[in-house]
Amino acid sequence: MSLHRDRHRSAVLAASAGGLLILVTACASPTESTPDPAAEGGGGGDVCAESAAVDLAERAGSLEGSEREDLLLEEAVAARDGAVDFYTEINDPQVIVDAFEEKYGDLTVNVYRAGSEQIRQRVLEESDARFSGADLIEMDTLEMAILDENALLAPAASPLVEELSEAARFDNYIGDRLSYIVPGWNTNAVSPEQVPQSLEDYATFDAGKLALEGSDVFWFAGMVMHMESEGKTREEAVQVFKDLAANADITSGHTTTTELVVAGQYAIAPNHYVHRLLELQGKGAPIAWDPVNIPVVAEITATSVHCLSDNPAAAMLLQDFILSADGGQQIFIDEGRTPANESMAQETLGGVDIDPLVVDVADVADNYAEWAELWDEVVRGGNAA
Repeated sequence: MSLHRDRHRSAVLAASAGGLLILVTACASPTESTPDPAAEGGGGGDVCAESAAVDLAERAGSLEGSEREDLLLEEAVAARDGAVDFYTEINDPQVIVDAFEEKYGDLTVNVYRAGSEQIRQRVLEESDARFSGADLIEMDTLEMAILDENALLAPAASPLVEELSEAARFDNYIGDRLSYIVPGWNTNAVSPEQVPQSLEDYATFDAGKLALEGSDVFWFAGMVMHMESEGKTREEAVQVFKDLAANADITSGHTTTTELVVAGQYAIAPNHYVHRLLELQGKGAPIAWDPVNIPVVAEITATSVHCLSDNPAAAMLLQDFILSADGGQQIFIDEGRTPANESMAQETLGGVDIDPLVVDVADVADNYAEWAELWDEVVRGGNAA
């Protein structure tokens, strides 16, 4: 453990991927580490049942305000000289780290920055070796659900969960930011009277003027599950998307899709990220998204304390900071993202009331191959952009 921690703190490599600076912490190679992960089986299992993180979640779960903060800070400083290891997919985690370390001068955050899939893989490999390099994990909920199924996450015990959107509340992880998926249209090409009033209406929109972003498996799954709850069969719900795709050009990437609509190459698309629309609206682009006439799915990024954390108090403090209105939630707004804090999210939307669907993330994760295959079938029926 000490070998891993020493290398984790001292060896931070900078690598460029697609223009994004990624911080990659170095750890012991498989030949240097304890057991071979492949020989150990997967998940935390009973290892987490009586862990320090689970115990602290129970002790601190009923505390609020300064009483909770004082308890966590005292224990955080006493463990590992106040160091906390943070695995995150945040584009610029240093903004949050600097603000957290300024508030808690005796604590130090070590960052491993990677994509959600890479974080999930690393956490599983480390847990197979019966240790955790992470204290606090932040990544998308589909990957987080896999860690949860492996019993690696401590209970979500932050009192700040009550301030969050219902869609961001889970048993063992907590949403910290949302990516609302909404329709958007070019105001030079679409008049208010022409805006489709339902997803079905998009299937009859002017041919050649409709784009459909082609990677949105989670949006598709959430919408289909909602349609089923409203009385449609799975086949009927999927057919709605097949009809939509047949009338659309399939585009790649949300940013690209939104830029193409703004440029006038397409008039409208049903699946933009709202924060991108708001950014371009602020720059005077001819793009609109209100009123939202179809259900909204939110892709959710979440935080969780690793149940094998050896500084769970610091992890919980960092989680609370990220979820706090005057901490991470405001930082997300400043960075052009949508916070999970419900009232703050509404403010960023200019007062537009969005109540995203509560999607069964674990169900989507468990059946992701099936959803991806269905979505691929839908997209193949569309036109190449």
